[in-house]
Amino acid sequence: MPWRNGRCLIWDVTCPDTLAASYLDKAVSGPGVVATEAETRKRHKYSTVDNSMYIFQPIAIETLGAFGSSAIAFFNDLGHRMRAVSQDTRAGMFLMQRLSVAMQRGNAACILGTIADDNISTEFFV
Repeated sequence: MPWRNGRCLIWDVTCPDTLAASYLDKAVSGPGVVATEAETRKRHKYSTVDNSMYIFQPIAIETLGAFGSSAIAFFNDLGHRMRAVSQDTRAGMFLMQRLSVAMQRGNAACILGTIADDNISTEFFV
């Protein structure tokens, strides 16, 4: 199904860890800096995609929740499209809420995955 101008959409999502030592020097510059850099790397990786047939969309969301500039533009566009189809002015907001919850669950799973089973407190599961 064409996304725009008869071309299909290809997307690649990444979630760079802003707390990783390799990103700290960039992460302190502000929210979204690491994600925007990750989107640039994705564009380079997919530079051989035929632009006459496909639109490549990199999406980077930092582990602490900041979106890359390309992801912000994409989700704004997607929200507008969802509102136009559904006639619900809240459609874009609902999408962002679902993404936020999914990210929180993913972060919680990552944190719990670093704790040895015998150290997990029952407080987490009450």
